[in-house]
Amino acid sequence: MKLVSAFMLVAAAGALLVGESASAQGRPVFGGSYTAVSAVGQDQAQVVYYRAEDVSGASAANIYLDREFITALKPGGYTAFCVAPGRHMLGSYLNDAPSYSGKNEELYAATFKGGATYYLKVREEGGNHPLPVNRALAATELEGQRRQVHLLSRASKVEPCRHYAYLDAPMVTLREFVLLADTAFDGRHGMSSAGNRQIQSVLADLQRENAQITRVEVEGHTDPLGAAADNQLLGQRWADSVRSALIRSGVPQAMTQATSAGSRTLVKHGCYGSQDEQRACYAPNRRVVLRVEVRRTPAH
Repeated sequence: MKLVSAFMLVAAAGALLVGESASAQGRPVFGGSYTAVSAVGQDQAQVVYYRAEDVSGASAANIYLDREFITALKPGGYTAFCVAPGRHMLGSYLNDAPSYSGKNEELYAATFKGGATYYLKVREEGGNHPLPVNRALAATELEGQRRQVHLLSRASKVEPCRHYAYLDAPMVTLREFVLLADTAFDGRHGMSSAGNRQIQSVLADLQRENAQITRVEVEGHTDPLGAAADNQLLGQRWADSVRSALIRSGVPQAMTQATSAGSRTLVKHGCYGSQDEQRACYAPNRRVVLRVEVRRTPAH
C-alpha cells in the first residue's frame, strides 16, 4: 500500500512539474482564437471540447479520453482532437489535482461515428459527463474562445486530424417538386390558397435541409385536350404564377425562370370516354414542375 501511495505521489509531482516547467519556459496558456473546424472523413471522428468563459473561479477542468489526460481547460478555453470511430470514454473533472483521480472514476462512454464532429461542453455543476451542443449553438458560444495549449496531451488514442478539402466543398444538387394544377390554381389560373401552401412547404423543406437556392426552373405542363397553341399558353400562365409566388416568398427574381412544355411531355396517355372522364384521367398531366438547384455546405 505504501508503494502504491508513493507511486501516486511521484506521478502527481511529475504532472505538477510539467505544468511548472511549461510556465517557467514562458509557454502561453492559450493559443489562437477558435475558427470553424474542417470536416473529417469516415476514418475518424472529431471532438471539439470547450468551456464557457463566464464561470466563477479559475480552476481548470481536466479532460480525459479513455482514462488518459488530454488537457486542462480553463474558462474560455477549448481543445479539438480526433479519434478512431468506435466506443470511447470521455469526461472532465474539476479540482481533481494533484491526485488526478478523475481518470480512474466513471467517465461518459459513447460510440463516436466516423465523419462526424461532436461539440461538447464542460458541465460546471452536476456531473463529469460532457454536455452535447448542436453545431449552431456551439459556433456562437465558441466565438472568441481560445485554444488551450499550455499542457501536453497524454492520450494515446488521440490522432492527428486528417482533413480533406473536398469534404468542405459545397454540394450542388437538383431537387424536383411537382404541383398538381387542379389543386394549385383557381379558375383564373392564379395560385390558390392550397397552391401557396405547397410553395411554402417546398421552401420550408429546403430551409430545414440547410440548402441555399441558386436557381429555380419552373415548367408548366397541360393535358392533351384542346389545341396545342392554347395548351402552350396555359402552361406558361401556370409557370408564371408559380414563379411570382416564389418571388413573393423571397426567392430572388434573377434566380427564377418560367417556361411551358404545353402538352408535349405527358405522364398519362391513352385516356378515353366522355370529356369529363378524359379530363379526370389526364389530371396528372396538368402540373407545374419545379427544378431547384441548391447548394449545401456540409454539416460537421
